[in-house]
Amino acid sequence: MEEHNKKMTIELEQSVYEEIEEYCKDANIEESELMNKMLQCFIKDNMNKMDAMRKGYAEMGNINLEICSEFDNCENEIHTHIYRKS
Repeated sequence: MEEHNKKMTIELEQSVYEEIEEYCKDANIEESELMNKMLQCFIKDNMNKMDAMRKGYAEMGNINLEICSEFDNCENEIHTHIYRKS
């Protein structure tokens, strides 16, 4: 399957651009290759963080349901005592 590259233009602070240039020269890699790798790492890292947050929210949802269920039982018990005294 043939890959098609897309072009993206970004604006960088002069100092950041110079650091990228210097790094690429020292590492003997193209700037586009470095940017591709950095963006892939950034996206993967953020996706992992979002997945961890989703998992945490799902786990907390189950815990919250258990807590609500226990309080629901307590409220029902209180209502039973209140109506008996009335």
